[in-house]
Amino acid sequence: MKKIDSHLHVWSHDPENYPYRHGQDPPKARGDAEFLLELMDDAAVAGSLIVQPIYHGFDHAYVDETLRHWPDRFIGMCLVNPRDHDPVAMLEGLVDSGYRGVRFNPALWSPQEPMDGDVGRSLYSRAGELDITVGFLVGPSHYDAIEALADEFPRTRAIVDHFGHCVPVSDGSPVPEFDRLISMSRHPNLYVKLSEFPRASNNNFPYTDLFGWVHRLIDSYSADRLMWGTDFPFIVEQVGYSRGWEIADLIEPAIDPVSLKKILGGTCESLFGTWGG
Repeated sequence: MKKIDSHLHVWSHDPENYPYRHGQDPPKARGDAEFLLELMDDAAVAGSLIVQPIYHGFDHAYVDETLRHWPDRFIGMCLVNPRDHDPVAMLEGLVDSGYRGVRFNPALWSPQEPMDGDVGRSLYSRAGELDITVGFLVGPSHYDAIEALADEFPRTRAIVDHFGHCVPVSDGSPVPEFDRLISMSRHPNLYVKLSEFPRASNNNFPYTDLFGWVHRLIDSYSADRLMWGTDFPFIVEQVGYSRGWEIADLIEPAIDPVSLKKILGGTCESLFGTWGG
């Protein structure tokens, strides 16, 4: 089974050549591409989608270099500055250089500018025209904005990262925010990443309180709109990179083989293209 990691970051530990974002504390976790490749090889992971890390801000130099060195293993999702004088032109330039997705992080927006305001609408619309995918780093407070964008621009494909930053209740009672995420499956071009299990769960490995949520997402979105991500390098200290993949095999009831193949790689390739091909 071909495995594609749909969500991770890489960063340099050489700030002189690859500067960190102004005011950003240096990363504590090892996040260089060489280390990642060692772990991917050990876990038999064919490729990964690199999401531009906040540590480097809008300077894509390190990710650019990584994509050039290992084009068969990595595809990139960029980060556009929504406060730039022309964020759409910035997006177009990054797509011209090879990026196949763009991340929306509302924490980087101007406080006066909602994610579905003029800047967000322009970027989201242009992403659809460019045939690239939007990745949302959001919590439930931004679900209204996601739905507004998805309604207005149904052509644009978009992914909600990390279970939409929902967290189960320890007593197993319903979580209205997760119910809302389930209802958002009505948008045919909206996808969800099954990622950040350690953060989302109240339990230790293998995070059994999320098993039911995974099946609810399969039932609502289908495996065709779900993808697996480890959130390297954070997963390394949390539980280990290989064990981040083992979770999928421990989910009960077991995910059927056809669906599992899509979730672990097929869906991601349907959006971003074939790794190694």
